[in-house]
Amino acid sequence: MFLSRLSKKEKEAFISLSVHASNSNDVFANEEKVMIQEYCKEMDIPSWNIEDTISMDEIVDVFKQSELSVKKIVLLETLGLLYSDGEVDDSEKKFINEYAKKIGLTDEDVEKQTIVIKEYLDALKKVTEAIS
Repeated sequence: MFLSRLSKKEKEAFISLSVHASNSNDVFANEEKVMIQEYCKEMDIPSWNIEDTISMDEIVDVFKQSELSVKKIVLLETLGLLYSDGEVDDSEKKFINEYAKKIGLTDEDVEKQTIVIKEYLDALKKVTEAIS
């Protein structure tokens, strides 16, 4: 949705973050893989190899320096990824909360973004059902 606002470095770090988030529960769901491909399209990244994934420490270093709006965009999009398979388990919640704290976001920020993404996904589901 808003990933075009990220710098090239932030875009690359976001794709790596997406891989780590997807694997945080040791299940790399097909829905998550599809979303990562869509993220690449949205950010004009022609291709991405999992071998290019950078470490979480490097990702955190990139986003610690980002503007607050970028941090919130990345959080929102990552939550959308985690919810793409229909559920967020405890290990995924732990992952996102730890990541958010490391880049300077609060529990309140995570809670607000979680509510927003759930509302968005519910609305999208209703629209899809209405046209089916």
